[in-house]
Amino acid sequence: MTSEMKEQKEQDAKGINRRDLLKAGAVGVAGIAATGLGMGTASAKTVIPDQEKLWTNSKTGRRVAIINDAMLQIGPPLARNFAKMGYDLVIAQPQKGLVKELEGYGAKVVVIEGVEQEGPNDESNPEHAKKFVDAAIKNFGGFDSAYFRTAIHAGADILNSTKEILDKSYESNFVAVIYALQAVLPPLMKAGQGQVLILTSASATKPLYDFLGYSAMRAAANHAVQCASMTAAPKGVCVNAFGTNFLNYPDAVHAFGGKEAMEHVASQIPVGRFGEPEEMAHLAMALLDGKNMYTTGQTFMIAGGYNHKYDSLDSLD
Repeated sequence: MTSEMKEQKEQDAKGINRRDLLKAGAVGVAGIAATGLGMGTASAKTVIPDQEKLWTNSKTGRRVAIINDAMLQIGPPLARNFAKMGYDLVIAQPQKGLVKELEGYGAKVVVIEGVEQEGPNDESNPEHAKKFVDAAIKNFGGFDSAYFRTAIHAGADILNSTKEILDKSYESNFVAVIYALQAVLPPLMKAGQGQVLILTSASATKPLYDFLGYSAMRAAANHAVQCASMTAAPKGVCVNAFGTNFLNYPDAVHAFGGKEAMEHVASQIPVGRFGEPEEMAHLAMALLDGKNMYTTGQTFMIAGGYNHKYDSLDSLD
């Protein structure tokens, strides 16, 4: 018997040969991929949400969502979507008749009174977001999802941006986002799961020249969301932003300077129309309904393709 034959016999006796090793390696890699455990990116403790039954941070057995603005843009349809999915809600500034509608879907609704976008209780006050968190903990024992809209549309170009305008943009469009994140993240991180969505603006990536302060602070807010997401991710909390523009909310005609101005703007949006709040709320739910535990640190630009259009939108003046 040659030395090679002897070596092969010894390997066969141990059940080991090159083909077996390659086969075992392939099966091992496939097994890792099938179980979702990537090399160095996850652990045996990784939890993938049950699509049928999601856990909750509340003490009531029902999932709870915070919506700080249930009056404008995607707030009302988002509240309806949550209620239809069996959520209880902590909201402010609800549209007329909205609370009764939400309760009709079986939701318990807590309304935070005395919260306005401007004034002594506006979002630039550090206590604004804490009111929602405190109410959620007091009434439900916790919460799972949070949507915050902070916005003051103070507009001027580079030559006319006064200190007052810039300060207002800074406080309401950037600092208010920081305060909101500082309020909602600690309890969610402690609980080990949760989703947060901050509404910013598509003008953060394609600014309107006559809204310099607003556009710049929205860009800063998106970066704040990205930074916060890195802090929250190891604790199972996803944080994302919506950069919206050109929504057909009830006051849009007035805000854009009349029907003709709206038609002019719509003609320059690639999809040829304004977006409906219900469309935005549908996508928002995909990030907030508890099934998203992987997508984080992203800003989704929702503006009918406008942000990818080369030419700038004309001033609305």
